[in-house]
Amino acid sequence: MDAVLNITAPIFFLILLGYVGGRFHFIPKEFLPGLSKFVMYFALPALVFTKLLSMDLQSLINPHYLVIYALGGVSSFAFTVLLSRLLFRDQWEQSGLRGLGAAMPNSAFVGFPILLQFFDHSMVHAFAMVVMVENVILFPIGLIFIETVLGKRNAGDNAIFVPVAKRIISNPIIVAVFSGVVCSALGFSFPAFMMRGLEMLAMGSAPAALIVIGGSLVGLSVKGSLGQMSLVAFSKLVFFPCVVALLLTLAPNMASDLKVAMIIFAALPMFSIYPIVGGEYGEQSFCASTLLITTVLSFFTLSVLLRFLV
Repeated sequence: MDAVLNITAPIFFLILLGYVGGRFHFIPKEFLPGLSKFVMYFALPALVFTKLLSMDLQSLINPHYLVIYALGGVSSFAFTVLLSRLLFRDQWEQSGLRGLGAAMPNSAFVGFPILLQFFDHSMVHAFAMVVMVENVILFPIGLIFIETVLGKRNAGDNAIFVPVAKRIISNPIIVAVFSGVVCSALGFSFPAFMMRGLEMLAMGSAPAALIVIGGSLVGLSVKGSLGQMSLVAFSKLVFFPCVVALLLTLAPNMASDLKVAMIIFAALPMFSIYPIVGGEYGEQSFCASTLLITTVLSFFTLSVLLRFLV
C-alpha cells in the first residue's frame, strides 16, 4: 500500500496545494487560465516533442492500443447516454453531455503526471496515442451527437465540423505529436541549447498541471441530482477502465506497460474543461459539480486500481 500512496499522494498533494493556493488567494483565480495555457501550449508540447524526437517510430503507433482505447471510450459514452435517458428521463442532449463526461479523461493534467510517477521509463507514446483518440474520435463523437439531437445541423451545414476540425488541428499536443514524428522520421537535429531549453520547459509540465486542477476546484459546489452525477462518476471511474481491461484480453501480445498505461488513462476523472463545454448547453453547474465529485473520488478509485497494478 505504501507503494501506491507514493504514486497517488504526491499527485493529489499538488492538487490540494493548488486548491489551498486558490482558496486563500495566493494564486489569483485570474492567473489559472494563463498557467493552464502555459501547460497546454508550452510545457506539455515540449515534453512530448523532445521524447518523440528520440523514439523509434515503429514503437510509437500501436493500432490495437488505439482501437481498444477508442472502443472503451465509445462504450462508456453509449452506456452513460442510454442510462441517463432510461433511468432519469434526461433530454438526449443532456444525456449526450453526461456521456461526454464519461468518455473524456483528464489525460494531460492528471494522467500524464501519474504515468511519470508510476513508470521508471518514458511512456510518452502511450500518452500521445491517448491524446489522438480523445481529440480525433471521442470528443467529436460526443459533440456531434449533442449538436445533432439539438437540431443544429442540417444538410451542408458546417457549424459542427468546423469547430471540431479547428480543435483537432489547433490542439498544441497533437501538433507536438505530429511535429515530433515528422522531425524524427526526417532525422532533423536541433541545436543543443534549444533541446536543453525544451527539456527544462518540459520539467514544469506535471506540477503546473496539477496546480491548475486544484485551483480550478475552488468555488465549485455540489448542485443538482446526485443520481445523475453518480452515474457519470461511475461510468468514468469504473465502467470505462473495466471495459478497457476486458478488451485488453483480446490483445495478449500487447506490451504490459501499454496495457497498464491504458487502464490508468481510462480510470481518470473527466477533462478539466467539462464545465466550460457544459456551459454552452446550460449545464455548467451540473458539469462543475460532477467534475468536483469525480476528481475527489478518483483519489480512492485510482489508489485501489494502482494497488492491483503495482
